[in-house]
Amino acid sequence: MTFSPISTPVYLDYAATTPPAPAVIEAVAECMRSHIANPSAAYSAAGSARRVLRMAKQTLSQMIGCDRNELFFTSGGTEANNWAFCNLSGKHVILSAIEHSSVLEAARNQGCRVTLIQPDENGVIQPEAVEKAIQADTSLISVQYANNETGVLQPVEQIGTLARKHRILFHCDAVQALGHVMLNVQKLPVDLLSASAHKLYGPRGIGFLYIRSGVTLPPLIAGGGQENNRRSGTENIPAIEGFRLAAELAMKDMEQRSIQEKDMLTHLFKLLKSQIPHAIWLGEQAERVPGICAVLLPGLPSEIAIAKLDMQGIMVSGGAACAASSGRPSHVYTAMGLSGDEASCVLRFSAGRHTKLDEIERAASELIGIYQSNSK
Repeated sequence: MTFSPISTPVYLDYAATTPPAPAVIEAVAECMRSHIANPSAAYSAAGSARRVLRMAKQTLSQMIGCDRNELFFTSGGTEANNWAFCNLSGKHVILSAIEHSSVLEAARNQGCRVTLIQPDENGVIQPEAVEKAIQADTSLISVQYANNETGVLQPVEQIGTLARKHRILFHCDAVQALGHVMLNVQKLPVDLLSASAHKLYGPRGIGFLYIRSGVTLPPLIAGGGQENNRRSGTENIPAIEGFRLAAELAMKDMEQRSIQEKDMLTHLFKLLKSQIPHAIWLGEQAERVPGICAVLLPGLPSEIAIAKLDMQGIMVSGGAACAASSGRPSHVYTAMGLSGDEASCVLRFSAGRHTKLDEIERAASELIGIYQSNSK
């Protein structure tokens, strides 16, 4: 089945990936037709590809308030997160226990000595806990901007400020935040920031890492010397152009989209709560990106709910898409204090640009029916 945001299926998993905007698809296709030259080539035809690259860097650097020479394209958020941990073998790093797996695994694979900071019951990492974990040789602190499973926003400004006070590099995974909340690295004390296009209606396989001027970070990928010798490999010009346009569109409708997403998910939870009194919205009391809602439905395993909703053409998840096949409860939900059984009964709903009220009501109705049938 080919997915279309306006067809019968109900898509409520925008946090996993967003459908590329039609204008983005057209721009990528046109770029593939029109800009066939390698941007590193010396002949004049390569100049048009270089202009696409330059314009994209200009747009995206303005979006986060950095100089375009501080922004480096990657294959996505996972590569950007891994790059941030280069050259940290054996060194002490502080991470939140609710980081995306690409951060947690990158630190472990680099052989870092890791201290994990647990969140409070609302899924928030407290700056005081981070500061207490600092050791004499702490080299990096990494705390995400918005959690990908609950949407909870973290106090990155306060954490970044204390990192600066102790002269420790601060990395922020902003994959779930870019295009959904305003980001400005002139005000935000971060040294490294990761982002990805496919969370804001852009193409998959393209992201960036912001590296603050003066921060020394060795290349993760060596070879051709692209990106000022920081990230080798022929630039993916069509995807980069798609990223640029998606960012422009996301900035234009961010405020309106945020209101719509918040209203949709508030209505969804209200409907669920009216028939399932024990339903719990995880992180409800915390600040969140508006498009994500993680709901605990005690006694209904998410695996069963997802399968039955899927049979009705309704797509939701139990947490991060990349961990969906692991069979283990989400590390985010257990870090928030849920038992393994409770964590296995959480559904993540994420709304987006195309979500409609009747889709929300249909999803709630079907899920209520599934819950009630499972309780008999």
